[in-house]
Amino acid sequence: MFCLQRKVFFNVQNLSLPKTQPVRFFWEYVNMMFNKPDPERIKSLGPDRACAEWVLRNGGKVVWANGKKLEDYNSLPPESQPVPKIVEIDGTDSSISHYGFSHLSGCTKLERIILHNNKYIDDRAMKGLSYGLATLSHVQVSECVNVRDQGLKEIKVLKNLQTLILFSLSSVSDLDGCKQYLQSQLPKCKILGKEDKIIN
Repeated sequence: MFCLQRKVFFNVQNLSLPKTQPVRFFWEYVNMMFNKPDPERIKSLGPDRACAEWVLRNGGKVVWANGKKLEDYNSLPPESQPVPKIVEIDGTDSSISHYGFSHLSGCTKLERIILHNNKYIDDRAMKGLSYGLATLSHVQVSECVNVRDQGLKEIKVLKNLQTLILFSLSSVSDLDGCKQYLQSQLPKCKILGKEDKIIN
């Protein structure tokens, strides 16, 4: 579900797609438009504000460094007002995708990302987590049906991870094998399962 809120206008009628493209690629295109970064906005408002807008626009949640949790795009402060640093992104049931993961770059306090029950999260998103490799210490990937074994192994680059929670990944053929591989690449990280999930 896409959240059309506050200064976010998207006219589907104006989309220009090649007629030869299969219909199934239409929603991929829409998702790209809702997720892709705006470099000028990042430059003018800062990476944390731009990242929060991306997450909230696509139905996710953020937690600021002051502990406040934000779930509604309309609750963002005025653009003239500075925002705190982002420490957590919760992408549960959202439509955030790999197209927007470069928003993580520049979020210098981001520690935790939860990716749960999101059909737009795939192997490309796993690779995109590398934009947060300098700060990420906790990651959860669960019930994301388009994540496969090779994509999951991309998490190996997150050398600062302390906790990695993985479960219910139906397209991963050997989850235990992936966990063992990641443990060998991230020896200081605790790799856990459903019983240790971050979400409620």
